[in-house]
Amino acid sequence: MLALVFEPPGAEDMERRLVLQKLEKVDTSSSAARPARAQHDLRHVSILLIDDDPQAQALIEMALIDAHFERKIEVISTAAAGLQRVKADEHDIYLVDQRLPDGTGIDLIRTAKEMGTDKPFILMTGYGSGALDEAALREGAADYVEKHLVGAHLERSIRYALRDWQSNRALHDREEQLRQSQKMEAIGRLAGGVAHDFNNLLTAIIGYTDMIEERGDVDPSTTREVREIRRAADRGAALTRQLLAFSRKQFLNPTVININESVAGLLHMLPRLIGDHIHTDARLGTSLGFVKADASQIEQVIVNLVLNARDAMPGGGHITIETANATLDEERLAEEGLTLEPGEYVTLAITDTGAGMDEQTRAHAFEPFFTTKAKGKGTGLGLATVDGIIDQSGGAIAMDTAPGRGTSIRVYLPVTTASPIPERPHIAPLATEGTETLLLVEDNDAIREISARALRRRGYTVHEARNAEEAIEWAATSPRRAEMLITDVVMPGLSGPNLAARLMQQNPKLRVLYMSGYTDDATEVHGTFWGGVPLLQKPFTPAQLAERVRMALDQNPSA
Repeated sequence: MLALVFEPPGAEDMERRLVLQKLEKVDTSSSAARPARAQHDLRHVSILLIDDDPQAQALIEMALIDAHFERKIEVISTAAAGLQRVKADEHDIYLVDQRLPDGTGIDLIRTAKEMGTDKPFILMTGYGSGALDEAALREGAADYVEKHLVGAHLERSIRYALRDWQSNRALHDREEQLRQSQKMEAIGRLAGGVAHDFNNLLTAIIGYTDMIEERGDVDPSTTREVREIRRAADRGAALTRQLLAFSRKQFLNPTVININESVAGLLHMLPRLIGDHIHTDARLGTSLGFVKADASQIEQVIVNLVLNARDAMPGGGHITIETANATLDEERLAEEGLTLEPGEYVTLAITDTGAGMDEQTRAHAFEPFFTTKAKGKGTGLGLATVDGIIDQSGGAIAMDTAPGRGTSIRVYLPVTTASPIPERPHIAPLATEGTETLLLVEDNDAIREISARALRRRGYTVHEARNAEEAIEWAATSPRRAEMLITDVVMPGLSGPNLAARLMQQNPKLRVLYMSGYTDDATEVHGTFWGGVPLLQKPFTPAQLAERVRMALDQNPSA
């Protein structure tokens, strides 16, 4: 709380305040805490006085004797030396005499502004004129004070200049947050769309390679080549999962888990990932709270953070993995720069003894495609993927780093009161074949064709439709009744869920299986007439499709 009394705000101040209130609501669309600029305490003001008059400091001290703030004044007598001190950015405000031995105050202010200085300048002069006043304001001075009036006006000018500067800086920071949020949203939408389309391509590639391998007449050379194609497709699928992760569009299967178990399950494989030149130490907290998250994705978070730490220590070092319970109150949240609700959390911290990051690198660390590695050595998706997973899981990330001090990344996930559900043993279907009639609706020709071929090979009768309208027409005119609808979620025209609703009015016993590429589609599924429909995530294999179809057909309708 500042012990300063300000004049009632004018129209410009009210407008600025309204803009700030609007920007307060901006969501930066990222769980990672961004480094905030330090706020100056205006009860303690550091002043740089650039004036060659030997009595200048005494004059200023006398003018500010009753000021509402404590002050520290540094005096510089030349423009050149003054610019060097301005460049050092160690003061809150600059008082500049117009007449200096090596230039003018206006020239100094112009040069400083061109260098990027945004802190306030007050021009002082022994004589005044309207032209000088206009020139000072034109060059960016916050105010203009004649020396014989400093006793009456200087203290007020300093207070108002600092107040306006802080307001403008806060507005600028909020605008930067808004621009960053809009940029990340645009990148996320683009990446999510690319991943969605790429998943369609991968489904076809994986499907055809598996169909070739299922044939018994393929020679060994062809089999090897097909497996190489499949491995490349699997790598492509992994990349699309990363794209969907940072764009917050991936599928998650949240369960109640203990983070300690996730860490312990990975400890045996970490040496193979990071090499013998890096030592890993795990310090797992006792009586750790449970969290609700996707276990496989949390493992991905741990691996990505460990690999990021490894890359910061090419010559070797130490990685510490810690878990603990944490109570985050308002004060702790502010210290960490987090926007979470106060409450109980589980902390996963990974600390390295590497090179650390400077402020510029830190500011971009969680942005997609940002990397400090050489060209071709990294995708820039490691930390962005972590950020996306944690954000989707309701958590947040804080980071401490500095050049030469290493990096510590702390993940916070909210504690859940739910209890873990014992895992049920996986019972594979006895068979994936069948003789039922299936209606397959998919606007992507390659996916529709490979899916139909895979199901027909297993004995099903499959009718294909390129869109919902064709499916409705077939259902209305065909003498056969489909026992299952297999449909993409988002298609031109009528969507998959709306198609299912229409067909189930005619055939209440119709089973439904959705296919989808990312969670925007899943949201549409769960936001419509029926949220209990099974969903098959793309890319999928012919075997996975056949298994899900058989399971859905055999499922108890009341289940």
